[in-house]
Amino acid sequence: MSSFNRIGTIWAGGDYRLLTEVLRNEWGFKGIVISDFNTGGHMNSKQMAYAGGDLNLQNFAQEWNARKSSASDMTILRNGAKNILYTVAHSNAMNVEVVGYKIPLWLSLLYIIDAVAIIGVITWGFFAIRKSINKSRIK
Repeated sequence: MSSFNRIGTIWAGGDYRLLTEVLRNEWGFKGIVISDFNTGGHMNSKQMAYAGGDLNLQNFAQEWNARKSSASDMTILRNGAKNILYTVAHSNAMNVEVVGYKIPLWLSLLYIIDAVAIIGVITWGFFAIRKSINKSRIK
């Protein structure tokens, strides 16, 4: 999430140096950059998109009308969509069974240990209840 404040005279959510040069190019970040709540005024949607932001949090009709005839506008929108889709594709929402995927060994061992522990508790419970019932019959 980009911030609400300014860095010098530039809104942090619209600062190309911060969002693209540092975050994406230097640090290698590939996910979504979401603006802090957009209150208008100094927070410009087009500036945010061109700086490297992907989602703009706002609740009013401050919009950027990207032109289909502008190659740069379409490239910026395409990059934003790519970042959003990359994040969704690499999220827990996509943790489904994949053909050919092998479960890591540690996870298989964890499943086995859990199963043995559950079976052990059930067995212990069975014999504890049986012993209690036998004691109550003797008296």
